[in-house]
Amino acid sequence: MVRYGAILCLCGMLLWISPACAPMHNEPAVVSEHGYRVSLYVSEPLIFLGASGSNFPLVSEVVVRVRDAQGQPVDGLPVMFSAEPSWTQNVSFTPTEARTRNGEARTIFEANTTGVVHIMVGVDNVTREATITIQSRPSSTGGSS
Repeated sequence: MVRYGAILCLCGMLLWISPACAPMHNEPAVVSEHGYRVSLYVSEPLIFLGASGSNFPLVSEVVVRVRDAQGQPVDGLPVMFSAEPSWTQNVSFTPTEARTRNGEARTIFEANTTGVVHIMVGVDNVTREATITIQSRPSSTGGSS
């Protein structure tokens, strides 16, 4: 009985801890024409403008993961990062193109205006899409300037 209680306690702790470790935005994998499973992860689906020196995220890391049919990482595939046409002048990806390494390709997303943007990732004839919201820096509470 004690062992059962300890297992329940451990499971509860893992459930409590795991959301903090998981990506903020995780899309299910899509299978490409070559049988690769392509997943898209966005670290920060909400970023802020003009929030430097604060705890508010200014950028979002976008990660593409590519696995073969056996679940092994696929290396060397080109990955293109882009935004919907109306946003191309207001966002940047660093880099805009990368090759998978250890099954992953990464970029840093930044924006210079507020709104909601749809970003696209293209790999092996598969396009994945995610949404990132950009807000102004939250106003401080209390005190006067």
